[in-house]
Amino acid sequence: MNKKRLLIVVRFLVIFLMIMCVSYRTAFFAQECQLISISDKGSHGSVRIEPENLLISRGDCVIWFNRAVIAGEVKVIFDDAKKCSSETEAPVGFSFDNENYYDTNWIPFAGTSSLRFTMKGKYTYVIEAKDRESVKTKGEIQVN
Repeated sequence: MNKKRLLIVVRFLVIFLMIMCVSYRTAFFAQECQLISISDKGSHGSVRIEPENLLISRGDCVIWFNRAVIAGEVKVIFDDAKKCSSETEAPVGFSFDNENYYDTNWIPFAGTSSLRFTMKGKYTYVIEAKDRESVKTKGEIQVN
């Protein structure tokens, strides 16, 4: 009779510990993705971003979504490439250009690019329209 009780208690503890481990792991690796929308600003082809200043938590990802019909293809460019590339993960569409900037490929209309930010800090970037390289819109991401 005592062996049965001991076995039941051990099983209960094992199941409880497994549930706790799964819950902890899920909470630890949980992340949110924030969307930055790139759209047209008037008929002259300049772009705007919403939000311009984004506050996120460490481990969150940011998705840039191109909704700019008139401006066409756009690019996200980080000035501080070394910092940005070492403090982010899972880049989709990002690489180093020949001037050592961390930037995206040209993002077509309805296309996306994304990054996960792993370190606290301030990250500034610009959005550039393909056919209007002189028109740039600035944005900032603050990671807490």
